Amino acid sequence: MTSSTEVTMAEADWQARAKHRKRRINLVVGTLFAIGLVSGFLVGFFEDEQAGLVAANSIPPWLAVASAILFVVATTLGSWKLTQVSDEHERTIHTKTTLLAGNVLLIGYPTWFILWKGGIVSEPDAMWLFLAGFGISIVAYGWYKLR
Repeated sequence: MTSSTEVTMAEADWQARAKHRKRRINLVVGTLFAIGLVSGFLVGFFEDEQAGLVAANSIPPWLAVASAILFVVATTLGSWKLTQVSDEHERTIHTKTTLLAGNVLLIGYPTWFILWKGGIVSEPDAMWLFLAGFGISIVAYGWYKLR
């Protein structure tokens, strides 16, 4: 039989581990947010004011290359680190969310492309495909997290 002191200590240990895991998750997400914030600030600072919001050649090439490299490295390492600090339930949610967003792109582009080849729709636009994938990932995450 366990005493109430042992139960209280075990519960306190579990709570401490959960708090520590949450702190590590927040550190990873906060670091990724800060990297994105700095990158976005630099893009906004160096962007040509006469160019449109999504115009080509509106930032210096060095900044485009640096931002692209930073994005790939931060996304890759950030995803890996989040996998390390998240529990199984959270990893399952992220896996399902990524799968749905990837399917939007994997199914959406070829469908749009073939309809464009038939002259039914305008040429596929990467921005709309990106926004669709991003939007689906937000909705899917909310759905899996809250249900």
